[in-house]
Amino acid sequence: MQAKDIMTTEVVSISPASNVRRAMGLMLAKDISGMPVVDDTGRVCGMLTEGDLMARREIRSAPCSQAESKIPTEADLERYIQSNGWSVGDVMSPNVIAADPQSEVADLAETMRTRKIKRIPILQNGRLVGIVSRRDVLRAMSEATQEAVARGDDAVRLAIITRLHADLGLGRENIEVSVGNAQVLVEGEVETELQRKAVKVLVEGVCGVAGYVDKLRVPSRAAGQDA
Repeated sequence: MQAKDIMTTEVVSISPASNVRRAMGLMLAKDISGMPVVDDTGRVCGMLTEGDLMARREIRSAPCSQAESKIPTEADLERYIQSNGWSVGDVMSPNVIAADPQSEVADLAETMRTRKIKRIPILQNGRLVGIVSRRDVLRAMSEATQEAVARGDDAVRLAIITRLHADLGLGRENIEVSVGNAQVLVEGEVETELQRKAVKVLVEGVCGVAGYVDKLRVPSRAAGQDA
């Protein structure tokens, strides 16, 4: 699945020269928490988010007067501009993480997670063509169908054995899987309680499984370490 399959194409954007109050009103009216900032040439030059507006002077008490004047640092000046500036260009985050329409959704989700961002603008030939938000990714996940597995206990057993090896590195020398009337019984030994839980999650995620019986053993030393 690629960005083009899930992106929102009717993107709300704003100019860097726009007033911050107008930007706030637009975000409230459209029920969005952030939007791309697009300059006169159509280039995405920043992102404006709710987080960028949290330091605004309107919600802060007046600063206390100080007996001695303090020479502001570069960081102080940047905070001052962001909290007092009245153009979107003063307040926005200029470092934009963007992607193209062919980007894999899994890669976008990982970028959002690791970079702690909520949306990624999608650019084609440098132009804004869409945006992918966390909500878009969640919607795609909720609508995704489970991977098809051939019907029957034997097919379910084979699917589980295959995935145990591919996903968790567990072979038949570690674990024995049996299936009857779509009820899965797993026996054997794993190294840790966390590994045992991962096996349960894997089995329950296989299409066609109606129940799970866990008879896995964890060495007492490993169980104590996990606790």
